[in-house]
Amino acid sequence: MTASGPALSIRDLHKDFGAAQIIRGISLDVREGSFHAVIGPNGAGKSTFFNLISGRFAPTSGKILLGDTQISGMRPYRINRLGLSRSFQITNIFNEMSVFENIRCALMWPGRAGYCFWRRASGYRRIGAEAERLIEEIGLSARAGEKAGNLSYAEQRALEVGMTIAGDARVLLFDEPTAGMNHNEVEQFSGFLRKVAVGRTVMMVEHDMNVVFSLADRVSVLVYGQIIATGTPEEIRQDPAVREAYLGAEA
Repeated sequence: MTASGPALSIRDLHKDFGAAQIIRGISLDVREGSFHAVIGPNGAGKSTFFNLISGRFAPTSGKILLGDTQISGMRPYRINRLGLSRSFQITNIFNEMSVFENIRCALMWPGRAGYCFWRRASGYRRIGAEAERLIEEIGLSARAGEKAGNLSYAEQRALEVGMTIAGDARVLLFDEPTAGMNHNEVEQFSGFLRKVAVGRTVMMVEHDMNVVFSLADRVSVLVYGQIIATGTPEEIRQDPAVREAYLGAEA
């Protein structure tokens, strides 16, 4: 990644499924250190867009660059090792393992321990210390020994974010991180996201406009597989095309 270049660059990205054109020529730069939200109506292609960036799908055409490295069509694990990590709409944690064990597992490969079945995980003291530090960062130190399945939904999402940022990923993708939360949980989790975003580049798909406009410093609006507007939250609020296509009365 160059010092002045974007953290993530998308160039004329297309994705077709048979005759259906889902992503239709997206070009976008995500500034390093920014909190960039992607919004749009259901069926706009937001999840497909994230699947292309994270490597779950290969593009039909176009390029995706992580810094200076082209990652288009790479396998997800390779993209992750280059410094891009993603969380999903559905929480992905190990319910029967403790909070500490979940975080330690996420740190094993970045910590160059791999998955060595003839050595106890507890023997990796440096990784254990890093897991404790990360658990403190995500605010779950008091629950470190608790089974992950016993955590509240918001705490489980925080744990998943901890697993996402394990290994010091530079670019984080959050897919509807507050989905399923009540008002109090959304407020608490938004503050948490603001804290973990410091020093990192974040892209977020989110339907809650209050969350988007309180967290993001850049917003892109995706409609029918195309970006129709990108700007500051205030610019997006005032954009006539956005008001007509998506925000409507909410604007």
